[in-house]
Amino acid sequence: MHRVRRDFPEERTSDMSQFSTLTPMPADALLGLMAAYREDMRAEKFDLGVGVYKNDKGETPVMSAVAKAEALILESQTTKVYEGPRGNPDYCAAIEAFVFGEGAPAITEGRTLSFTAPGGCGALFLGTGLMSRMGVKTVWVSNPTWPNHPNVVRFMGLDVAEYPYADPETGELDLAAMMAGIDKAERGDGIIIQGPCHNPTGIDLTVDDWKAVGELVKKKGLIAMLDVAYHGFAKGLDEDVKGVRAFIDAAGEALISYSCSKNFGLYRERAGCFLAVGETADGIAAASTHVAALARASYSMPPAHGAAIVATILNNAELRAEWEAELTQMRERMISLRKALADVLVEKTGSNRLGAVANQNGMFSQLPLSKDGITAMREKSGLYMPNSGRINIAGLNLNDIPTIADIIASEA
Repeated sequence: MHRVRRDFPEERTSDMSQFSTLTPMPADALLGLMAAYREDMRAEKFDLGVGVYKNDKGETPVMSAVAKAEALILESQTTKVYEGPRGNPDYCAAIEAFVFGEGAPAITEGRTLSFTAPGGCGALFLGTGLMSRMGVKTVWVSNPTWPNHPNVVRFMGLDVAEYPYADPETGELDLAAMMAGIDKAERGDGIIIQGPCHNPTGIDLTVDDWKAVGELVKKKGLIAMLDVAYHGFAKGLDEDVKGVRAFIDAAGEALISYSCSKNFGLYRERAGCFLAVGETADGIAAASTHVAALARASYSMPPAHGAAIVATILNNAELRAEWEAELTQMRERMISLRKALADVLVEKTGSNRLGAVANQNGMFSQLPLSKDGITAMREKSGLYMPNSGRINIAGLNLNDIPTIADIIASEA
């Protein structure tokens, strides 16, 4: 008996694609907003959606200290070999000094860890992955929060819960509601708390608030991750970390996600850092092996260029002074834009609620506007912002504020 040899495969039909089991996912709302802005042909239009710093010309320039650091790196660089799973040790040490303080006991006692990560998102990924390995099932985030917080948490297979944060009527922190919300968490849950310049509200905790929250987190037995993405944009480098350190002192332990995208203008370089501080050196040593394993299984080795820029700047007195001066100019510009916008909005609407924008911090504020109103502003007047009402303060220009305020007042 002879078998029939098949010289040609059976014909496949178009519905047999291996990708046919997939259905399209919803488009990212902010990316869609960016595309709509670019395609808008009107001569007068305003982009308050994209979360990047812009100068008066609407540009996001390379900081001069960054350009000089890159030149030094190119002159001295002799290899492109991997730096290892932890990345640049000088960079990690510099970020540890930023967060914990130069020569902090936790550092000298070996109770800290730090890993170079692909941006703040990479650090959040490591942190939520470590939470999962520590037995966390649910992670609490503020309401509202940056949309990628719940995205990353769910991607790791963890559940998301929310604690209250901002009072929509006053534009201020509702600490009592926040504490009551956190008190509902179960022992062993995770929690993400944003550092200075909360995204999207711009509403921050005071140092005393941070201490109180840290005490509650310790009492409840929660695993906290602090997301520090806008260091230096609120009141300055030293002032901005006082609350973070007060929390760590009260809670005893914490995970930290740190980003250099905003304060060094290194958006595309993906310069982030994941850190942790513990009560014992043995615990941190064990945690380091798990972080290294998470990194190895995802991106394997971290990017080097952005971390090298930061390390070069922070370890060169002249470049560090130049960078700090540039950072101060950026912060002061945003503060002046906040005040100008708040003053005009109060004048045009008669609502002190909108005046709260002046007392908030960083790049963002969240205006109390309806989705229909936001859509109307975009369609009628070319003013672009997400449906949440979050605006990028750094996207403003002093000359445009009267017009923008008129548009907002029409829907407020």
